[in-house]
Amino acid sequence: MIIACIITARKNSKRIKNKNIIKIQKKPLIYWTINFAKKFKNCDLIISSDCKKVEKLCNKENVYYLKRPNKISSDNTSIYEVIFNTLNKIKKQYNYIILLQPTSPLRKISLVNKAIKILNKNKEFDSLLHLEFDKSFTGKLKKNVWEPDYKLNKRTQDINDKLVPTGNLYIYRSHLFKKDIKLPKKTFGLVTNNETWVDIDDKRDLAILDFYLKNPKNRRLLVYNK
Repeated sequence: MIIACIITARKNSKRIKNKNIIKIQKKPLIYWTINFAKKFKNCDLIISSDCKKVEKLCNKENVYYLKRPNKISSDNTSIYEVIFNTLNKIKKQYNYIILLQPTSPLRKISLVNKAIKILNKNKEFDSLLHLEFDKSFTGKLKKNVWEPDYKLNKRTQDINDKLVPTGNLYIYRSHLFKKDIKLPKKTFGLVTNNETWVDIDDKRDLAILDFYLKNPKNRRLLVYNK
């Protein structure tokens, strides 16, 4: 079984400047995802980026850097376009494509191992993503009218059917990207409960990560992925 592990890290980010190379525990943020991916066997690690600082780090860490074209480095570029471009450049046959985002650095190795076993066993699924339970109250605002997606008398402890992608892990079968891009038709939702995770999108998320890393257990998770 041959796997491509793709880490995506474009240069420009709107909410946090140079987000992928911001220092976390004295290392660039993307370093921790590279460190995680290097622990896997039978896996080709590829960094897709348009950032020279990321390229410099890849050279230092001895991992493959693929220069991403400008046409797929914008805010509107889908992750599927990036994967398709990467596979077209590499020209190698893979069983699975693992997508890792630098913005979700708190992962366990066991999560990926479990996910691969699930897809090996369940052939009807063409993709997988990691989910966690979400206890937040959400809804929509229409013409200043609040429309909740929950009953008004519901308590947070009663919310047990709401899930959110963590950003920790996405896996796709390679046939989705052979000749053109085919969107997944059936995605397996791998659910864990009470895991420590963060998906860095803005400065509040950075503050959350900083809070988590005050705990030695979470610092070990960042470094050793266990």
